[in-house]
Amino acid sequence: MKEIKLPHSMPDAPDAAELFALAEREERTVEGVAIRGADLSDTRFDGLRLRGVLFENCRMTECRWQRADCADVVFRSCDLSGSDWRDGYFERVGFDASKAVGANFPESRWRQCALRDSRFDYAGFDRADLRDIAASNTDFSHASLTECTWKHVVLSEVRLCGASLFQTMLAGIDLTGCDLEGIVVSDFNTELRGAIVSPMQAVGLAKRLGIVIKE
Repeated sequence: MKEIKLPHSMPDAPDAAELFALAEREERTVEGVAIRGADLSDTRFDGLRLRGVLFENCRMTECRWQRADCADVVFRSCDLSGSDWRDGYFERVGFDASKAVGANFPESRWRQCALRDSRFDYAGFDRADLRDIAASNTDFSHASLTECTWKHVVLSEVRLCGASLFQTMLAGIDLTGCDLEGIVVSDFNTELRGAIVSPMQAVGLAKRLGIVIKE
């Protein structure tokens, strides 16, 4: 995965909401700026284009930034809970120690992104396309990950408890670093064919097939 490239020198944006409103009106790209401590909750922007932007300690709850186009963007210690990023594009985007509980990312596309020490529990990723993604110490409990495309996804200490993976094919995905308790898949478990699991996980998943393991 390519490294996220932020500019070495990044001026702070004095009024983030006004900056984004102007960019939306004039179809400008927002680039090379740091947004620190801003409250962008409940903001509504469509089709923003972000390049080399740092969000740090920002509150973005319940915002609706649909069709956002993000590249080389980092969310650090931010709260995006309940936000809506439908149809968004994320390339070399990082989420560090951030929270996006119940956020919506349906039909979004992700490329070369890193998710660390973050929460996406109860988030919606239905029909999202994720490629070259690394997630570590991150929570997707009860998230909706249905009909997704996963390619070259690396998971380490990831919680998928109660997550719905219906029609998301996991062949070739190493799940040994995941908590799979209560995951939701189809009756025939086709999503799990070819997935890599540990012996202990295999015992738990065998119960889904009605197999009794004699000790």
